[in-house]
Amino acid sequence: MHPKERLARKEIELINAGDLGALNEMYAEDLILDYPGRNPLSGDYENVDDFLTKAQRLLGDGTLQRELHDAFGSDDHAIQLLDVTADVGDRSHTWRAVAVMHVRGGKFSEVWLPRDRSVAQMARKWPEATALNTRSTHWERKNPL
Repeated sequence: MHPKERLARKEIELINAGDLGALNEMYAEDLILDYPGRNPLSGDYENVDDFLTKAQRLLGDGTLQRELHDAFGSDDHAIQLLDVTADVGDRSHTWRAVAVMHVRGGKFSEVWLPRDRSVAQMARKWPEATALNTRSTHWERKNPL
């Protein structure tokens, strides 16, 4: 396994374990995280704490789960293929995402979350979902009537 792939897998393990201290150690001090789109989370973040704080504020009592589908590594980059689910209130939203991370000195220095057209299409249909997605697959009610 490539060392950068190992980093990508470790990040997801730490997120799922809730180990924010160890997670923050994986990021360079001058990290740039680019969240795409035109929604409440969009923008460039200079640290993970700012991004996570804003995401948690938007989620409220909801949850965001990232499941690693696969990971890859090269000399300069780590890539994650993800299945992401956000549960907020009585709704659940699941989408697929790709995270591309530039690695410098054994730490993530840049994170890009590419966006495709399916997000814009979903935003027109379900505007309340656009705060959390990078690529939509569906919204569904958790407790249908």
